[in-house]
Amino acid sequence: MNQANIVMGLPAIDGSSSGEAPPIPALAALSLTGHGEASDKVLSEEGYRTAVRNLEDPELRAIFTGKPMTEITGSGADNNEQASAASFDSLVAARLRRRAEQGRDRVVCQRCHTLKHYSRVDRPWREDTVSDPRSLKFLRYSTNLVAVVVCDLFDIPGSLIPHLGEFIGERHPVILVANKADLLPKDYHEERLRMWFRRFIKDLDLNVQSIHFVSALKNIGTRELAADISERRRAGQDIYMVGRANVGKSELINALLRISIGGSKHRVLASHVPGTTMGLAAVPLRHFVKALVPAEGPRPQDRQATLYDTPGVFSSKSIVSHLTSDELKLAVCSKRITPFSFILNRRQAIMLGGLGRLELIDGPDRVYVTVFSSVRTHFTNVERAAELIKRMELGEKTILQPPCGDAERLKSFPRHQLALEHSFEGLHRQHATLDVVFAGVGWIAIAGQFPTATIRVFSPNGHGICVRPPMMPFEYKKISPHMSATRKTPK
Repeated sequence: MNQANIVMGLPAIDGSSSGEAPPIPALAALSLTGHGEASDKVLSEEGYRTAVRNLEDPELRAIFTGKPMTEITGSGADNNEQASAASFDSLVAARLRRRAEQGRDRVVCQRCHTLKHYSRVDRPWREDTVSDPRSLKFLRYSTNLVAVVVCDLFDIPGSLIPHLGEFIGERHPVILVANKADLLPKDYHEERLRMWFRRFIKDLDLNVQSIHFVSALKNIGTRELAADISERRRAGQDIYMVGRANVGKSELINALLRISIGGSKHRVLASHVPGTTMGLAAVPLRHFVKALVPAEGPRPQDRQATLYDTPGVFSSKSIVSHLTSDELKLAVCSKRITPFSFILNRRQAIMLGGLGRLELIDGPDRVYVTVFSSVRTHFTNVERAAELIKRMELGEKTILQPPCGDAERLKSFPRHQLALEHSFEGLHRQHATLDVVFAGVGWIAIAGQFPTATIRVFSPNGHGICVRPPMMPFEYKKISPHMSATRKTPK
């Protein structure tokens, strides 16, 4: 018997000009067991029939046996071995329609398939990114839109595009969304965080109507955001998602679809790799029933309205721009952060893997630092830190990760250069005075009371470092033991 494997749970029907009935296909191990990997195993005819009888889905059982549904589900029906070709074809067509309605038969390119199932790309991901904010300038000449500007709350101000109003227009109503709020400690004070956040809005030159703290991945705050968009949006207006790469614009669209009636089947591709969205992706607004349009259906003016996902504008000065897809998983925070506080003595350095280091050069004998990052830290003296970086640049494996890989990868990683030398006054013994931000990776808050202290910060190519007022100044807690790749992580 000629047998074939099954693709997506459907039989492979071999066309035959000799009038023969189509052969009964063999079930692949994937269809039989439900496991995630296919197999080349081919069953005997008896094994095949036994497996078909054990299928729980009557419709799927009807397709594989070629019988009408009434024969399989009806009581007392005679189990016929052959069914008419018309009944078989209609069952297959119905199965295909149902899968298409559920969005399960979407045809995607190889790149999207690899991103969706393996969270990686087969070439350097930087090749797919847009780095010029002038690519958004077409929005300036549009007259009927609402802009939803998305930023990463874990990367402020690095995830904000300076003077964005020059590119998208200053007259459009803007809703500012700070995503990834689920990464912050649970006890953060939202209203104080909102006041802190507003000081960074001035450089955007935007007509900001409201600010929302959300988590697109966990659907926190998305219903309030959807209600605000619906209230501020006029009939017929399009919606544009704008922001840096990897801030969560695509995932935010999926979050809005998840709270819509029947919206999940229209979801867009989202991943942790920057530059996932390469072009302008459009989702008709009629798919956002109950979230952005009324439950009874869109208004007549909204039948052609669309929500657009724009490609993220990537910052070449971000530290993560030097990382591979696998290294991004180590560097980019993906779960709620637990801050750790340490003592940093004079002439000591704290290192965030091989992505940067902070040195206390002059000032008091010690300061207190609180680390907000998922990258494993390492403490050592200034001289030893420079030696470790030198060994890494020569291709030798060290405890500093990321970067990670073979000697060629370590040699190709950008050299550490001085990015910042800063002097400041310590205002409170247990409250942070300033944050030192490592763009895309996290930040270090410095606390202590002293007249002056001088720090030096190094990073790859000297990029991605800035200081800012403390985002969470009261997170200083009891001192934790040193944490590094060679010591036990504090619980």
